[in-house]
Amino acid sequence: MDLYDENIARLIRHSLTGELSERERVELEAWLRDSEEHQVLFEKIKKEIRISSESSLFRSLNDEVAWQKFKTTARERKRRVYVRRILTYAAVIVLPLAVVAVFLFLNREKDTLPIASERVVKITPGGPRAVLITADQTIHELNGVQGQREIEVEKGVVIKQGGANLEYDSLVASVQEVALAMNALRVPRGGEFRLKLSDGTNVYLNSASELKYPVRFDEKERKVYLSGEAYFEVTKDSDRPFYVVTEEVQVRVYGTEFNVNTHQPGKVHTVLVDGRVGIKKRGTTGEITMKPGELASFDRNAGTFEVKEVDVRQYVVWKDGYFTFENESLEQILNTLSLWYDVDVFFQSESAKQLVFTGYMKRYNDISEILNAITDVVGVNFTINGKTIIVSK
Repeated sequence: MDLYDENIARLIRHSLTGELSERERVELEAWLRDSEEHQVLFEKIKKEIRISSESSLFRSLNDEVAWQKFKTTARERKRRVYVRRILTYAAVIVLPLAVVAVFLFLNREKDTLPIASERVVKITPGGPRAVLITADQTIHELNGVQGQREIEVEKGVVIKQGGANLEYDSLVASVQEVALAMNALRVPRGGEFRLKLSDGTNVYLNSASELKYPVRFDEKERKVYLSGEAYFEVTKDSDRPFYVVTEEVQVRVYGTEFNVNTHQPGKVHTVLVDGRVGIKKRGTTGEITMKPGELASFDRNAGTFEVKEVDVRQYVVWKDGYFTFENESLEQILNTLSLWYDVDVFFQSESAKQLVFTGYMKRYNDISEILNAITDVVGVNFTINGKTIIVSK
């Protein structure tokens, strides 16, 4: 990797984020005039990364740390042609969280696709899919609903669905027994849905997740039961604490935003974005108070918590349509992808599961683009057979 490549990449980054000095502008314009290929490349970078709408997410991050992290990988892949190198280096500077995000763009070229397909079945990203189960076990399919409709969940109690949103907050029911009626929103693999509870709390449900909740909360507390992953924006109510209960963990909420994920192998992850929560193992009395920017990881085997500071964006951008992987193992990454794309994954070797990858990419991309990025950096191969992905080294 020569210094010229690094320099041009930095110029591109500064141009995209509005940080280009006059001297840098002159230098970048000279580079663009030098070749039509440079101009096409520059336009491709702008189109693919869309930094104009996302720059606030990255400006606070450390470019030098990201650059040094990428150098190791870049040195091992010197066979890349000049254009591919420039585009790669520019991307890592623009997206410090995603050392290899731009590989998604590079690997769209047909001659670089490493994925073999034995039996072709179209694999599509997730979308608004869910079923609502009412207290009398009536099942309402919520998939593909256009416009708005009303659903009667109890006698005389009607809620509203608009696309991928289900709303209970318009309830005016005063009948006390309604509070005892439990509903369940079940999101399958390959699905996502948003729910507004009767108190105004917003819940974003990820794939393969289920939330059980009362149609109307009582006057003492607000309690919901989660399996899977959900992001909560809890309406503050000092008289009625809000609880999220999983199989192993209970989170006591004081009006806040946080994410709970039970999909992690052997773990339950709770990430606090804003406000304050108390978390404990179910059946115990000791409660750990979390601060914004912290992750509480519950070890299912040991029955203990580990609390540490993290970049919360890595754990919550899924609700905004992105994947973020920061030194995650292929086992964890493929588990996440299997839930979103509704595929099964088979590893031909245990060692492949432990390989790590860092990347930032759109959740609605074709899965082959993501797999190509992983292959380009990690060196594994993927074979797609129907809706099964086989991973080999």
